[in-house]
Amino acid sequence: MTRKTRAAGSRRSAVLFARVGANQKPQVEPMGPRLRCVEALAQAAELCGGRVLRRQGDAIMALFATADAAAAAATRMHAYVEGGGQQASDLRVRIGLQSGPVTQDGHDVLGDTVNLALEFSRLAENGQIITSAETAASLNPVVQATVRALPPSAGGSGLSLREVAWREATSKILGTQKQGLAQRPTAIRLAYGDKVLVRRREWDVVTIGRDTDLDFVIAQQTVSRRHCDVIRREGRFLLRDHSSNGTFVMVEGEGEVHVHVGEVVLTKSGWIAPGLSGDVTEDVVRYWCE
Repeated sequence: MTRKTRAAGSRRSAVLFARVGANQKPQVEPMGPRLRCVEALAQAAELCGGRVLRRQGDAIMALFATADAAAAAATRMHAYVEGGGQQASDLRVRIGLQSGPVTQDGHDVLGDTVNLALEFSRLAENGQIITSAETAASLNPVVQATVRALPPSAGGSGLSLREVAWREATSKILGTQKQGLAQRPTAIRLAYGDKVLVRRREWDVVTIGRDTDLDFVIAQQTVSRRHCDVIRREGRFLLRDHSSNGTFVMVEGEGEVHVHVGEVVLTKSGWIAPGLSGDVTEDVVRYWCE
């Protein structure tokens, strides 16, 4: 694999904004049910392979590898809340999602994709999932069959908006996402110098850093003593950064991203470069998901 990258921190992802609201605003609204609902939304995002990047008192923002995973998370959120999962029947959720390029900015992501997902969450009514025609066209055909066009005047955004009609197809949407999970890799192979490790088991850790007791030892000043590690969790391989300078991760075909005191999903194949970009250092741990 050659070391050609897109702009540092740029990759294609799906962004979801979910907002909690009440059908009828009470005179005094207790915060407990709303906060518990926000926590349930975050759990639904993680169950569908998402990473929660922002969490507020009445909203979350989550990042997904695909629009299908985001649509499944949105469906799970609505089904849970409207099914009385929070024992607060007056609470409802409004969701916007968009797929496209995002730019890494520390623990956050930025760009037009994020802005559109936020705008769609504002346009959505209680119980709706709103997205663009472009994102809807990228969904699995089974999920696309649940999508319907909204009137051009909806929200006055000037965009061609679509609604994922989740109520009529909850089991189909979630079933499509489960099929995607079944296709996840079963092992990861990592190599640095002459050393090669293969990991398959849940929570089996591979450690990287300057400390001589770790699995891969990289003796550079830009590398922390225990810089980062790789684990398998819920069928995905994750890199978790604990360092001062962050870790640069290249996923084949998706460019290099900078992870700092956070985590990122490892897919396909690529490299892990502690402390410095893989474009400027040879001290990279290669990986292959198998």
